[in-house]
Amino acid sequence: MVFKEDYARSKRSAHQNRYFSESFKKQKVSEIESNLFTVSDLSRMYEVSRTSVYKWIYRYSLHRKRGIKQVIELNSDSKKIITAKT
Repeated sequence: MVFKEDYARSKRSAHQNRYFSESFKKQKVSEIESNLFTVSDLSRMYEVSRTSVYKWIYRYSLHRKRGIKQVIELNSDSKKIITAKT
């Protein structure tokens, strides 16, 4: 007799040792940067942790590197000041 817990454990363990090629990871990071998918989308589609996807981003992204902060403000005060001066 198979118990639900045993099935869940066997299903999880089947995904622990999967490997994705470097080109696959680079392609997925590129898709995230192009706003085609979110980290959560890729995580669900390929059944990998969000942490793994973020590691791919830190390693293969041209823009997002660990330790570097990118601040994006659509309605920033700087933009308002520049607009007001012109």
